[in-house]
Amino acid sequence: MKKGFLAGFVLSLAVVLLPTFYYMDARSSSDRQGKTEVSAEPPDLFPGNPKRDPSPSATRATDPALAPIPPSPASPVPSPPPDADVLAPSSPKGEPAGEIVMLKKPMPVQAFPPPAPVRPEGGIRTRVYDPDRIYTLRTAVSHVTLVDLPEDAKEVYMGDSKLFLAEVFGKRVKVKPITYNPDARTNMIIYTLNKRLTFRIVMVPPGKEDDLVTFLSPREETVVNLNPLKTEIQKSLEAKVSEKMAKDRLVSLEEAGPTDPLPIEGRGNGIRLRLLGFTRTPADARIFALFEVLNTGRTTFRVERIRLRGYRRSVLWEGEKQWKENADWESTFDREILPGKTGRFLLSVTRIPTSGGRRGLEIELDGQTQAGTEIVRGDSGGERH
Repeated sequence: MKKGFLAGFVLSLAVVLLPTFYYMDARSSSDRQGKTEVSAEPPDLFPGNPKRDPSPSATRATDPALAPIPPSPASPVPSPPPDADVLAPSSPKGEPAGEIVMLKKPMPVQAFPPPAPVRPEGGIRTRVYDPDRIYTLRTAVSHVTLVDLPEDAKEVYMGDSKLFLAEVFGKRVKVKPITYNPDARTNMIIYTLNKRLTFRIVMVPPGKEDDLVTFLSPREETVVNLNPLKTEIQKSLEAKVSEKMAKDRLVSLEEAGPTDPLPIEGRGNGIRLRLLGFTRTPADARIFALFEVLNTGRTTFRVERIRLRGYRRSVLWEGEKQWKENADWESTFDREILPGKTGRFLLSVTRIPTSGGRRGLEIELDGQTQAGTEIVRGDSGGERH
């Protein structure tokens, strides 16, 4: 049974494949000869069969070397597009071939989009600040590279300032090469209020440089970094308030009377200088000598300097003064006193000097009037100048 099945399968396969092989061989012969065509009628596979018609037409159809047979109506020649110029190539004898079609204009081909251009290195970059990282900054000849920082740059250090130039504009640092050496290398360190950034600066061909590099603070530092800024603002405000309060206290001390009175007076040309005594500040216990200047003249008087000196009278020479060490204080001023007005001045001293016996104090005032320089002196011993 298996042998019969196998024999039937082989026979069926032969019947199916033999016409196909013969048709393929006939087409290849037609291509070689250029003007012959194979008939669509299958050849006589069994020449000795008496049932076949032994007519000359049948014999000619099976012989590819004989004259060609007109094309079968079942296989028409494909028509070209209406807008194409058709050129029918001729056979060696000048007969047109009805099967081969040549187009003068090629068929349209689907156009594919061009590939996206490769983005050059460099350009605009964004970095997250990391104090332990060294950043590479790419620069090029005739190009400028900008570095945006999260805080104002306080100090910028360039490794070799003859190769690269760095300029600071608040939070922005401009870096530019000033050399044409393509192998130029250096480093740069930027300090802000709370950060330090380290860079390696290299030269690259134009088109690959960094145009703008922006540094952002990490999210966890955004709130923390506000504290130093607030602290600086708070310190600045406290300093301004403290300075204003100190000025207000001094004004109050000038207007108030002395806590340790010690009157000394000196007179000049329309100017009267008086030492009222000494006063202390309640906050820091600083000691000041309180002076009063009265302008009795007709022109404005400008106070420039006030001086206080301690001395001791000589034992041998009654009129000689021996000036005491660490008892000489003076200060400069620039205040005008109008005619008929009075002004008070504080002179800082280290201690309250004593007066009496052979000890004495001398006061001195330098100023300018419309007539010229005026010097007024006074002495605790009663001497006036």
